Amino acid sequence: MCQGFEPKIIVFACNWCTYAGADLAGSLRYAYPSNVYLIRVPCSGRVEPEFIFHAFFSGADGVLIGGCHPGDCHYRYGNYYAHRRYNLLQRFLEVIGIEKDRLRLEWISGAEGLKFAQVATEFTEKIKSLGPVKIELKDKLDWKELSRVVAGVGSAGKVFWDESKCMTDVIFSFLDFVQKISCAQCIPCRIGTKRMQEVLSEILAGSIDEDGERLLRLLAEDIGYSSKCDLGRLAGKSVKYALECCYEDLLYHKQGRCKETIPGHPGWDKVVPL
Repeated sequence: MCQGFEPKIIVFACNWCTYAGADLAGSLRYAYPSNVYLIRVPCSGRVEPEFIFHAFFSGADGVLIGGCHPGDCHYRYGNYYAHRRYNLLQRFLEVIGIEKDRLRLEWISGAEGLKFAQVATEFTEKIKSLGPVKIELKDKLDWKELSRVVAGVGSAGKVFWDESKCMTDVIFSFLDFVQKISCAQCIPCRIGTKRMQEVLSEILAGSIDEDGERLLRLLAEDIGYSSKCDLGRLAGKSVKYALECCYEDLLYHKQGRCKETIPGHPGWDKVVPL
């Protein structure tokens, strides 16, 4: 712990629950650190990964997202998509040297003023123990584009898994989603994404070689820029960033020792109907 260090904590608070909970905490005189700064948003599902990156790059030492409890979202499924993007974003934060513990997601209702104060205090103490944030941004990493990829992959369809998955599984599932809803009007999206899926299948089977990996990189680069629509471009860029930022996940999978780095989100299948 750095002596005298007072972290800057940004809280993206859902207007319908967490923000009301923070207001209740103030009304009831529940104390929490003064270096906690609230930003009111319509829904936790409105908190884009780009907001999180921008907060850290602007000097925040920790970011807390507060949303409604599962099943209570004012917009029905906003908190479900917030949870999915949060799980995925934590993996990419590690790539640029930001510890995943610096980002936290909590469900806090408007009636839980005490819980808000407790979570804010606990989170601030945790960030104090970590010290000031140190960002190691790669020279060619476009964090804005990466954040949009995380938002797209984390919001694609309704998928549920109880156990953690590796990046290979997540991207493979996303390509399957793209294949199912693609308009099939352009070759890069219609055929290119299918070919990427085939190469990833070989990775899942542990039978990929260096030429296959090189082909996958070329396909990802070309599809990311030549597809007509954002969906096709997003498919290519998702594979591109998985290879650039999470290549070790693919290596572990190829060796049969899958590194499960993306947490599951159990219980949502009972809240969000297919």
